[in-house]
Amino acid sequence: MLKVIGFLLLLHSTISLIRYRKHLIYKDMADQYHIPLDILLEIIIGFALNLFFGVIMDKRFVNIHEFPHKKTYDQAFQRLNFRQPCGRGGVLQSVVRDKIGNFDIKN
Repeated sequence: MLKVIGFLLLLHSTISLIRYRKHLIYKDMADQYHIPLDILLEIIIGFALNLFFGVIMDKRFVNIHEFPHKKTYDQAFQRLNFRQPCGRGGVLQSVVRDKIGNFDIKN
């Protein structure tokens, strides 16, 4: 519920800032543009409510350092024959194998 209030505060402060800017343009005072204190407080409170209740209170944090496999980076990306897994060589490999035979060093 407080996330919705925070979102509504940010939405209201956006509309208020647009109206204030139009008022300054109408009065030919656009060069004296500054954000009024009440709109600035509304932005800060809305942002704080969204940050606290939207991110911190959800507690759906995922550990980005856990991997589904227990291999190290070098073990996961190690290839014995240094061939690229995709590319022109992979496409033409079946044609060359039929004409020349198996050209892999390992086999």
